[in-house]
Amino acid sequence: MLGHLTIFSIISLVVLMVVYYFLISEKLPKALVAVLGGVTLILMQVFRSGEASSQENAFHFISHNLDILGFVIGMMILVGIVRESGVFEAVAIGLVKLVKGKPRMLLIALGYLTLFMTAFFSNIPTILILAPVVLVLIKQLNLPPLPFLFIVVTMANLGGAMTPISDPTTYYQAKTVGLSFSEVVSNSGVIVLVLSVVSTLYVLLAFNKDLNSAKVNPKDVALFDPKKAIQDKYILRVGLPIALVSILVMVFKEKIYTATGISLDNATVTIAASFLSILIFHKKPRQVFRNLIDWEIIFFFIGLFVVVGALEFTNLISLLAKSLVDVTGGNLKMLLGLVTIGSGFISTFIDNVPYNITMVSAIQEMQRSGIWVYPLWWALNLGTSIGGAGSPIAAACNVIVFGQAEKEKIHVNFLKYLMVALPLVLINGLVTFGIIWLKFLR
Repeated sequence: MLGHLTIFSIISLVVLMVVYYFLISEKLPKALVAVLGGVTLILMQVFRSGEASSQENAFHFISHNLDILGFVIGMMILVGIVRESGVFEAVAIGLVKLVKGKPRMLLIALGYLTLFMTAFFSNIPTILILAPVVLVLIKQLNLPPLPFLFIVVTMANLGGAMTPISDPTTYYQAKTVGLSFSEVVSNSGVIVLVLSVVSTLYVLLAFNKDLNSAKVNPKDVALFDPKKAIQDKYILRVGLPIALVSILVMVFKEKIYTATGISLDNATVTIAASFLSILIFHKKPRQVFRNLIDWEIIFFFIGLFVVVGALEFTNLISLLAKSLVDVTGGNLKMLLGLVTIGSGFISTFIDNVPYNITMVSAIQEMQRSGIWVYPLWWALNLGTSIGGAGSPIAAACNVIVFGQAEKEKIHVNFLKYLMVALPLVLINGLVTFGIIWLKFLR
């Protein structure tokens, strides 16, 4: 393999390893690391080819993914505005009343609320909405923190594989490969439902002692009132329907195209809905851009598209794909196991976004060599989502949840979390491998 590397291939690989190191160690902000990595590659002329400049070719990898960036920005604004109505908090409080504050039932209810909100509102906005609510419930009801934080993080990551709009990596994969909404839901979405049951049972068993010791005072539950959580009825009446219509358009965009010939990409839909909401609710654009858009994530993606693009540009992706095929002898069952379970454990320790983007290109390269890779798309999508819950730093959702917990003086020990999470990563990986094998390779 080394004999096929050029000086620019080696530079790309070294920069990627440096970027990964800083992402894993968290010694520097992830956006800073990714953008500086991309700029370094451009300055070192890694992308130069023919008459096109290094920057021109590098920026192609950004422009090629503008739909993804637009979708993420639009969802951040739209969900952020709708959140001001208080409807999501009201739903969470309503669940507390419904289960009468019983710890196990509340854990299940919050887990599935997270899962289904993630499926349609994306996992990062969902976590930004629910994390403060869950932390309030933990404190006011005197609940053990780790079981509830763990189930929310696990379901947010699993839910990210449920639909093309539930996680940026799933959207990237579906958009790049050409997978329809119904394909994602009927394949990885159905498996996520199975994994959600497995994960819930595991959490109930793993934290049985903590949940047994939790004693909720009925008087505390009686103080919760969902109606008091509603802050803005106008946004509730108008903003929530705008968000729901936007989601429906994205769900049925293939059918809309078939019936009318009108092509609607997700970025156009969410940007239109979010800016319409800014207009209707008289929001100041400057404040919206400052408060509702997580620019660190946006620039992280921009830098990452360039860094991973360099691997493709210098043919490293082709070499990676060839190596995977050589290691497995082209055996699809072995490739399936490697991608499913391997992705889970790799995503536990490195950010699943760069890994997923890299592997999408590698699997596409396998496809070009004649291998039937369709089952591998679901293995990759589910594997990275499973591993996303494997450690406190494995995904942006986790970082947000445990960062907010620290602010509330709730500390989660990294090693203790790993000891609980890693067995679940393995269990869910094996279940996923088994289902995909039975469905496609039996």
